Amino acid sequence: MVGGATPAAMVSLPAQRIAVTGTPGCGKTSMCEMGLTYLREGGEEVAIQTVEELADAAGALGAADAEAAPIDIELLREQLTIDWNDAPNCLTLVDGHLSHLLAVDAIVIIRCEPSLLTARNEARGWSEQKVTENSEWELLGGPWNDWDEWADTPVLELDSSEMSSEMSFSALLEWAGNGFKPERPEQSIDWIERLHG
Repeated sequence: MVGGATPAAMVSLPAQRIAVTGTPGCGKTSMCEMGLTYLREGGEEVAIQTVEELADAAGALGAADAEAAPIDIELLREQLTIDWNDAPNCLTLVDGHLSHLLAVDAIVIIRCEPSLLTARNEARGWSEQKVTENSEWELLGGPWNDWDEWADTPVLELDSSEMSSEMSFSALLEWAGNGFKPERPEQSIDWIERLHG
């Protein structure tokens, strides 16, 4: 059960693409996978596409090094203008830290307090440099740094350091069911302000 709602009580979900983005380690995939299981158990049709899978299908995924495979975001966007010409058949979550750069209908940004993010990514066995780069990116605002790329797209921001995957997904469902209102958070999370006043 998500947020106390049973599947039968849920509002009709939009057949649209929602980017689930955030700095690596913030909890995007955990939330998407939990939501997928929950909705399918309730008989709802839902899909998850990862940015990596989309890039691979579009020929926009480079050769992987020790830590990641580079994505040619321009090539991917060009291919998706063809592939995504029509609306999806069901609610589709596009999971990945570059998903907010794609032509989606709405964006959910998952944030995480930087020291907790550091601990999560260290537990993954990442290099010190990669851990530090991602924590700094989150500290400086993460996907909000790409604001000019999606200024007209509805945005929901969630804090995974305070909310479980279940709570986050419940908030996503409520927001999507309400026509992506409000279109913007009143104030985005500012870790520098919160941590250093």
